[in-house]
Amino acid sequence: MIIYKDEQYGFFELFNEENGTLIRSDIEGADPERRSFPELLDVGIMGHCHNGSYCSNAGIDCYQYGHKQNTPHMALADFEKIARQSSGKVFQIALGGAGDPNKHPDFEEILKICRYYHIVPNVTTSGFQITDEEISLIKEYCGAVAVSWYSRLINEKESNYETLRTVKRLFEAGCITNVHFVISSDTIDEAIIRLGKGLFPKGLNAVVFILYKPIGEGVEEKVLSAKDERLNRFFELASQKYAFKIGFDTCFTPAILRLGKTIHPASIDACEAATFSMYIDSQMHCHPCSFGIWDDGIVESLRAQSIREVWNGKQFSDFRERVKIKCYDCDMVRLCRYGCRLGISIDLCQ
Repeated sequence: MIIYKDEQYGFFELFNEENGTLIRSDIEGADPERRSFPELLDVGIMGHCHNGSYCSNAGIDCYQYGHKQNTPHMALADFEKIARQSSGKVFQIALGGAGDPNKHPDFEEILKICRYYHIVPNVTTSGFQITDEEISLIKEYCGAVAVSWYSRLINEKESNYETLRTVKRLFEAGCITNVHFVISSDTIDEAIIRLGKGLFPKGLNAVVFILYKPIGEGVEEKVLSAKDERLNRFFELASQKYAFKIGFDTCFTPAILRLGKTIHPASIDACEAATFSMYIDSQMHCHPCSFGIWDDGIVESLRAQSIREVWNGKQFSDFRERVKIKCYDCDMVRLCRYGCRLGISIDLCQ
């Protein structure tokens, strides 16, 4: 158990390294609105993707244009710099970027560096061409692994058995295995069918639903509308008990507050961008959120500054101050804290 006390904002946290449980205290009866240093770092160690057209053939719109990038992967010395500054303050580092982090040439060393600095590494992967050695490293060093769900139901049959095989191999190796399922106007029907008929793989720790964003290769036509009646059925099913846990990215929070009637408010978090988490890309550019990588107005370089300096700097401070007029009279604003600050239409609250 790791204990962290935030002297600046007057709260403490308990983090269980074994199962990922985080307990955060109140500040005089209210949830803390930010931290003096990130609690979670999303580190994009991959500058480009080895998968080619694999993901696009699976119907995935890569928000990082990974298969079109030639950006170098993160240097090991740069990653060590991030971990060293984070020791004692950051609980977890989520490894990702424009490709599968398990394909980074220094993947093993990166995992060892995390553990050396008492930080739990987690991995998100497509699972494409994952090797036994990579699975062994994930089992030994990572808190959990998430497999991006790249299989669709076509005539009631799976379209991508690579995804299913990867989940099975990870589970059989003893890895805590989650699935990330992107919810768009194109996939919500399938999510409803899978939840209703129990069509997710056996042995999963959790299914985490990720809200589709019109970023990178993402298109507006696939963005869910707040008026979409399918959301009611989706949240009804997602609120039920399964053999695995159900989770959502915090982009779903406004919709959950509006439609997730049976989901307890204590289990709902506001967007953590620039308040509890930060994204760092392979070239040491810092962003409040990985989905904001194309916004040049909210980026700082870690080459000339420390993580703390970026965290408390003008760009991140200005980002935290972004508000929406529509939220002023909403009684849920204390829970969602103005939803997404990137200026994209994903709030699903009206």
